Amino acid sequence: MRISVPSRLILSALLVALAAPAAARAQEQEQEKPKAKIQRKKQAPQTAPAQTQTAPAQAQTSPAAPQAKGKATQTAPGKAGLRAIQGMVDGVFPERNAVMIRTSTNEYQVFFAPQTALIRGGQRAEIKHLRRGDRVDYCHYKAKYVVQKMSVTPADKILSTPPPPPPEL
Repeated sequence: MRISVPSRLILSALLVALAAPAAARAQEQEQEKPKAKIQRKKQAPQTAPAQTQTAPAQAQTSPAAPQAKGKATQTAPGKAGLRAIQGMVDGVFPERNAVMIRTSTNEYQVFFAPQTALIRGGQRAEIKHLRRGDRVDYCHYKAKYVVQKMSVTPADKILSTPPPPPPEL
């Protein structure tokens, strides 16, 4: 069935005439919805307590203080954010005060600060004394990978010495 050109024009005009008001209504409804949301947001009172930078009182108590059962223990503010890893020394960069540590899953580049406590073979050491292949018994570092404490067993003593348990954070 063929439709002539004038019939096509009339059908097209009717289709546009019927579709235009429906599209205009949809646009009006979309514009009204955000206004309603804004009004609701302005009317909603703020009931949430303000967050502060201070640590909870429980975290400031001594570690010997008894804790209630069932509650999660919190770390002291000075130890917050401290992480620990174990692995092998993969590279030493004394000029940058950096050491690469390879764990079973990842590699970490940690940085030494002047206050870093480094123990190698049971004696206090410096970054220049570390060698590739030394075992990292524990490495405690903060969020920016700055080492706080690190204990290393020299590569020549690894087979004869089992790894000591890491100290408590």
